[in-house]
Amino acid sequence: MKASAPPGLKGLFWYFPATARDERWGIYVTTVGVTHTAPHKHYPPPSHPAPYDYQFDRGRVLPVYALVYISRGRGSFESDLTGRIAVETGHVLLVFPGIRHRYMPDPNVGWDEHWVAFDGDLARRWMKECSFSPTQPVLKIHGEEALLGLYTSLIEIMRQNPAALQQIMAAKVHTIMAMLYSEQQAALGGGEMAVSVVQKAQARMQAEFKSKLDVQNLARELRVSYRWFRDAFAQRTGFSAHQYLLELRLAHARALLTQTNLRVKEIATQSGFEDEHYFSRMFKAKAGQPPSEWRLRVRGEKTARRFD
Repeated sequence: MKASAPPGLKGLFWYFPATARDERWGIYVTTVGVTHTAPHKHYPPPSHPAPYDYQFDRGRVLPVYALVYISRGRGSFESDLTGRIAVETGHVLLVFPGIRHRYMPDPNVGWDEHWVAFDGDLARRWMKECSFSPTQPVLKIHGEEALLGLYTSLIEIMRQNPAALQQIMAAKVHTIMAMLYSEQQAALGGGEMAVSVVQKAQARMQAEFKSKLDVQNLARELRVSYRWFRDAFAQRTGFSAHQYLLELRLAHARALLTQTNLRVKEIATQSGFEDEHYFSRMFKAKAGQPPSEWRLRVRGEKTARRFD
């Protein structure tokens, strides 16, 4: 179903059911749209189908998730769990299924809103894994140009109506979710300072993992405490700084084992390990086999594939 915004408003929106194939994909989209609400215009606009239509006084309960991006203007959001929250340009509203809510622009300012609603087993797992919560439904996004581009591309996809429409839209929703998760992690990990410090640390590790790089010394060089650095690094990457450095060294060792005839001791040294036995122990813990056995197995599989 496609519709245009009612008189006094500008916009487009689509609503559609999901097939069994779409549901098996793990995420499916139920509505996409954009509405430009000028100052002193009635809100919310009529003509949306149930259960998406609502009267502001009684609010609304959706059966699916919705991500509403405010690209211009300001207003407010309320739910049974939060009370009233101020909303402004650059905010994304996370609407959860089963939670009564309502939102509207400041009558004197209006706003532009872009939305996508979706559901599915994968979507619900994302929400849980990313620790998004209906008690914190308003998120600030800094990459506004990129986010607006994603919402705009959803509208263009709807106009084109390609084959596998739902699957293409699901990929866009996944990207939007990833952006929101990135913003959340940046905030938890110390904000812009943490982003900068961790990125510099990663660059140093990637360039110097073969050397005797010490993460505590690295923290001092970056002018932060080791405790702060340790927590920020883990929050941003999912690895401890020591583990990240170890993974870089092991990845290099795997490449040398596969592509060269160097001895294990030489590979350990060239990968940043001072001790061959420590290298072998760490490699076995990660790969399940000692380096020499792993090399024989991988090379044997590659030889077999060449003659298949």
